[in-house]
Amino acid sequence: MRDPLGECLVVSAAEQRRLDALAVAHGKTQQALVESAGRSAAEWILENAASERAVVVAGPGGNGADALVVARCLRHAGLDVETFLVAAMAELSEPATHALECLSGDGASVLAIDPRGSTPGDLKQLAQAVAGCGTVVDGLYGSGLARPLVGRPAEVVAILNGSGATVVSLDVPSGVIADCADVPGPAVRADVTLAMEFLKPAHLLFPAAEFCGKTEVVPVAYPEVVLEDVQPAARVLRRAGVSRRLPCRPAAGHKGTFGHIVVVAGSTGMMGAAILAGRAALRIGAGLLTMAVPSSQAPTVHAALPEALVVALAEESGCIAPASLSNLSPCLDRADALAIGPGLSRGAGTAAAVRAILGATRCPAVVDADALIALAQDLECVRALRGRAILTPHPGEFALLTGGQAAQIDNDRIAAASRFACEHGVLLVLKGRPTAIGIPDRRVYLNPTGNSGLATGGSGDVLTGILAGLLAGGASLEDAALVGPYVHGLAADLFAVAGSERSLLPSDVIDLLPRALREVEPCA
Repeated sequence: MRDPLGECLVVSAAEQRRLDALAVAHGKTQQALVESAGRSAAEWILENAASERAVVVAGPGGNGADALVVARCLRHAGLDVETFLVAAMAELSEPATHALECLSGDGASVLAIDPRGSTPGDLKQLAQAVAGCGTVVDGLYGSGLARPLVGRPAEVVAILNGSGATVVSLDVPSGVIADCADVPGPAVRADVTLAMEFLKPAHLLFPAAEFCGKTEVVPVAYPEVVLEDVQPAARVLRRAGVSRRLPCRPAAGHKGTFGHIVVVAGSTGMMGAAILAGRAALRIGAGLLTMAVPSSQAPTVHAALPEALVVALAEESGCIAPASLSNLSPCLDRADALAIGPGLSRGAGTAAAVRAILGATRCPAVVDADALIALAQDLECVRALRGRAILTPHPGEFALLTGGQAAQIDNDRIAAASRFACEHGVLLVLKGRPTAIGIPDRRVYLNPTGNSGLATGGSGDVLTGILAGLLAGGASLEDAALVGPYVHGLAADLFAVAGSERSLLPSDVIDLLPRALREVEPCA
């Protein structure tokens, strides 16, 4: 969506239908909406995916109407276009009927494929056509689909998937349910999906997002009054929005200007997590870093992080103990941000220390990993963090916090993030792909950056350090919770451009933060 805040809105299929109806109520005809969507899609194809020969496959509904407009526009641009209509004429929607009349009146022939037929001839013609073309436009079914494809439509999907051409799907790939992560049956595997003005959940939620390929948003001529009335299921921050939310960095600033972070992390055998979090906090721009670690591990941190101050905490069996608070309190009083959790371990004494530390500090806090497990044992401690914390669970940790099941959380991450953030008044960064960021006012953002390379132990520790560094540098809780995952994922994406996702290490993400920041800084 055209959004001055640098955000793209994600709407459900039902919301898309409501907006279409609202546009009609404000004087925009269905035909005008279809014409606008089809022309925008055709323009994108001509600029980015055009070939001399194209095949357009249309269905009976609004998505098919868009596809028929695309076919007409591509013909006008000089392409050799073959058009197939997978629908019985009596079942065509009014927009599809009108679009078909315009295309036929323009001299184009359209081959109808009976969706309930049994003769193989028409499917053979489709297979021959797609085998010899460079671009296939999939307009069979769009966001109105709510059931698995079977029979002839499923066979059409199989032909498109085997074409070898560049497949461009309109709105959502045929067979993908717009609101769902799961794909219930056969579906087109698009190279590109052209979302009509708004993203749908399926464009971002996996595994459905894999079928979408690269998703691009194309404009539709909705009246401004409609755009002002959108009720999104979620939002996606664009790069321009990240730039607006990134804390400014005064040229005359000093180390105090850019904030003091206290990182409480580590235990015997898990000091790598603490060091990764500390390195990330420094690399994102923190002015001062204090690493608070079990006393026996202080020499390790001194050697690995010469830029950091180190506070040796009271310990029991290599883990921080409840008595830690006494020698940590002076640091907490001066801290601009606290990061707690990476590599702490899950013993009872450590959990008690975590709850005591969180209860004693008033600065913004990033709570991760083992500190989340400590909170899960006493949810009153979560409520005490209202208005001053970012929690960063993966689905397994979130299941412990909420009593849910990780798989169910993963399938409904938008609603899960929203509910928890609203109920507890904290920012929730529900890690995964995509990471869902819940804001206490019910807004949810889905992070568009990142790849499978981040599925490695230590990636979350790096994110914790990034978030704390942003907070210490002056970002609000909301800005840090949105910018942090974006920059973290962008660094991973930059690595994948020159290397393999499977080779990515958390330390590589830290090393690429300068490049990622350079891409989003306002002066870049």
